[in-house]
Amino acid sequence: MNIIKASQKYLDQLISVVEEYRLFCGSSSSPDETRKFFSNLIDSEASTIFIAIDDSTDTIMGFVNLYPSYSTLALKRLWILNDLGVSTRFRGQGIAKALIEKVISFAKSTDSVRIELKTNITNDKAQSLYKDLGFEVDRDNIYYRVPILKP
Repeated sequence: MNIIKASQKYLDQLISVVEEYRLFCGSSSSPDETRKFFSNLIDSEASTIFIAIDDSTDTIMGFVNLYPSYSTLALKRLWILNDLGVSTRFRGQGIAKALIEKVISFAKSTDSVRIELKTNITNDKAQSLYKDLGFEVDRDNIYYRVPILKP
């Protein structure tokens, strides 16, 4: 397995894995909109997307999508791990762990103060992985949101 930054070269495969992830998270399928959205993210570099590639088949096994943010208190960058998806064909092979380890390494290399993420309260498997990799539940803050559009 090789983990690289996503490029337009892998867009078709990326869309397939992202659509799988979106369905898993309860969204409806929308490949054309997903293509437009991710193509723009790659071109504009508005986010950093890493993809795990199977070396023997050049197939995307999973992806992680990071958005930059900043901490005024720490005067440093932070990363929001917004999406992490592994194709059903490759689950159980340590792909998610490898992608998160890449994110941690990347965050350190960009002198970031932290990585933030959220996961569904019922996603015990993901929560266990995050804890194993050093993530802590934020007990100091309350997370609020204002729904503007339903996903």
